[in-house]
Amino acid sequence: MNRIILFLIYNLVFFGAVQAQQKIHISGKVLNDDTKEIIVHAYIRIGNQITVLSNHQGEFNLNGLPKGTLNLDISHVAYKAQKLSVNLSKDTVFYIYLTPKSIDLDEVNVHKAGPNNTANTLKIEQRKESQGKNLADALADITGVSILRTGATIAKPMINGLYGNRIITLNNGTRHESQQWGLDHAPEIDPFAFQKISILKNAEAIRYGADALGGLIKLEQQDIIKNKELAGNVSLGAHTNGRGGYLNTQLEGTKGHFSYRAGITAMKAGNLKTPDYYIGNTGKNELNGNAFLQYEKEKHDFSIFFSHFGTELGIFQGAHIGTKEDIFARIAYGRPFENYNFSYEIAAPKQKVTHQLAKLTYQYQIDENQKLETYYSIQQNHRREFDLRRAQSDNTPMADMVLTTQQVEAVYSNQYTQVGLVGSLQINNNTAGTGTTPIIPNFDNHNIALFANYKILYGQNQVELGARYDYKYFDAAGYRFAYDKMNDDGTVPQYLLKDRRHFNNISGVVGNTLAINSHFTWKSTISLAWRAPSASELYSDGIHHGTGTYEIGNIDLKSEKGLKWVNTLQYKTPWLAVNADLFTQMIDNYIYSQPYPDSVRQTIRGTFPIFQYQQDNAVFYGLDLQAHIDLGKKTIYEMGFSSVRAKNISKNSYLPYIPADRIQQAIAYKFLLKENNNSYLKLKHQFQARQTRYEANSDFAAPPASYHTFALIASSNWKLPNMNSIGLLLSVENIFNTAYKDYLDRFRYYTHSPGRNTSLKINYTF
Repeated sequence: MNRIILFLIYNLVFFGAVQAQQKIHISGKVLNDDTKEIIVHAYIRIGNQITVLSNHQGEFNLNGLPKGTLNLDISHVAYKAQKLSVNLSKDTVFYIYLTPKSIDLDEVNVHKAGPNNTANTLKIEQRKESQGKNLADALADITGVSILRTGATIAKPMINGLYGNRIITLNNGTRHESQQWGLDHAPEIDPFAFQKISILKNAEAIRYGADALGGLIKLEQQDIIKNKELAGNVSLGAHTNGRGGYLNTQLEGTKGHFSYRAGITAMKAGNLKTPDYYIGNTGKNELNGNAFLQYEKEKHDFSIFFSHFGTELGIFQGAHIGTKEDIFARIAYGRPFENYNFSYEIAAPKQKVTHQLAKLTYQYQIDENQKLETYYSIQQNHRREFDLRRAQSDNTPMADMVLTTQQVEAVYSNQYTQVGLVGSLQINNNTAGTGTTPIIPNFDNHNIALFANYKILYGQNQVELGARYDYKYFDAAGYRFAYDKMNDDGTVPQYLLKDRRHFNNISGVVGNTLAINSHFTWKSTISLAWRAPSASELYSDGIHHGTGTYEIGNIDLKSEKGLKWVNTLQYKTPWLAVNADLFTQMIDNYIYSQPYPDSVRQTIRGTFPIFQYQQDNAVFYGLDLQAHIDLGKKTIYEMGFSSVRAKNISKNSYLPYIPADRIQQAIAYKFLLKENNNSYLKLKHQFQARQTRYEANSDFAAPPASYHTFALIASSNWKLPNMNSIGLLLSVENIFNTAYKDYLDRFRYYTHSPGRNTSLKINYTF
């Protein structure tokens, strides 16, 4: 049942005798009823005489209106038309909420997200279903997004076969900078802090960096409620696998020209369980917070944003092995030799990671179509990795790294043009006192860039042009091992490495969007991106504790250069919507970590598989297909298919750790238990194929078998008096408790993936 919620903000004083002669002024904002995002270019009509459009901020104004009953007709091409009757006696400000024409339950919503960028945005139902999960798992339902795992506790997103430094993550408009080079380095971001999460799978978001060869993850906050001094929500949940739970609170409001938002999230879980056994030391503790303060007056907009992310998580002990014979025996056995019980205790090996971000933003609205935006941000990422020690306390980390990044940006934009200047300074320091040689050296990383976008409209076409120039200066220093100069007693000598490097290049994008007819749209984009090798790829030399591997860098690496062509075909009718992304990308000097199954490295802390960075030319191509079908009687069917092919064309061989084909399906039935209630049942299915495109004997174990998993979700939401609401969601994942291993899990050598998990989630909004 569609409703228009009218919020009275303020009233002017009556003027007694002249009241009958007074003309009324009304104003307000048009918002999406599901996501609370602003709606631009909505029509507000009074009969056939007066029509106004909501502006770029969703705002509208009507002046000189008589007292009495006012009938408004509100319409927009993407929303259901609404009628509103208002009894006017004084000047009034109110919000109008429109309902999208689509009633998709978990649709990946495709829309314009910037200059020719096709974004896949998680809808509100998907966000609620993924509450309590990390960022990578929250994105898993988007076609083309895979999960690269290090055991049961660490996950990072992969887009079209690319991950790590090839994916840019935007935290409230700021590039998230952290130690993300390792497979066990998951994004230190709390999804609860953001109301909108999108994926841009095209490497064309050049405003944010030239290195988005895989794509861009965009995390944004919605506009703060303007008609309340206090609003917010409370979310809590519990799940059976790991016997864990979470609590999140968010408060926001506006008084005068000031607005605020603040939130906090706490999580705790213990050892996870496969269908047959517990996975030892896989607990997690997490405490996160965020705060946002905004001042808006006339054309000026000041804001301050701060976020804190803190986690402690265990690493499966069975991946840290004593001898060469033991490691191959465990891989052959395929599961732990030890029997573990459930416990909340987190012992070494483990990780403790904190990430702080502070950002100051100023925007000046020159006029309705022109804006100047500037910001300064500082981030600190502190990563501590603990291993099993024999001579010292396990409370002393083996790796202790502090990465500090400062960024500054100035951007001018109008209706057709965007021009900006960006600069950053990044400093990485290894904290002394660990008793070990750091796996990567200390380094300073300087970057300055200039970018511009331009949009051209003609006929049914929209052309986008973009260019960016980056200059990077890299200065590294640290001790490395000289394995080619062994001492007589068998020890390995060290030497002081000092290295300075300069990188610069141009990136760009050319794209065209053609509306062939009212149902069919074709978007074609060609983009050029590049990425300088990271410190880990150049200089790594040591045990990577989280993955249980010994990593070796390559000081001769060159910059990657990628040329990507994406064609997006969209077809939409009232009952059918299909979106297909066909992509191909040539990457010169592609950098990858190659396992050496015939070699291990024995150290005083155990024996570890060797992975070494290499570089070759590569080609990636594939298809992401999404289909949405309205079956009638409030039943919706969703399907997603993703396929990636990747070859090392220098050696005519397959690349390691490329996702196999995947099919995702969901069928949902939406119904009303009674008035003011929305409910749905959903059955989800995922088929993950076996990866057959790999080089035999190039890994420690062949890719595991294909598998099916099923999930069932029941959700109900009640609207309470005073516009409050409460929602309940019950879900069962891996219903049949299937035992499986995933090819993209680094710990698949030693253990299976978690089994069945039942979750109960409660959301209260006020």
